[in-house]
Amino acid sequence: MPPLEKLFRLEIEFHRRLRIDAPGTAEASSLHTSYALQSGYEQLIPGTGVVTARNIESLRERFMLVSAARDLLAARDSLKQLLGIGLLDA
Repeated sequence: MPPLEKLFRLEIEFHRRLRIDAPGTAEASSLHTSYALQSGYEQLIPGTGVVTARNIESLRERFMLVSAARDLLAARDSLKQLLGIGLLDA
């Protein structure tokens, strides 16, 4: 599985867990950092190469039928932020 897809899947899982296991968590940045470190983001990010907003949107579209929409949208926005892609980029 390519590194970008792996990162996207991990982001979906993080947001799913946050929604189910810790609903109402206002500030989840420390939880997200811990999850990222435990999940090996540091090794995955360099392997993604050049990523565009369209690449991430394509992944979101692929997973539409197997994941909750709110988790997909949160994962998409989180991954864009993580990779330094503007949230409004198409």
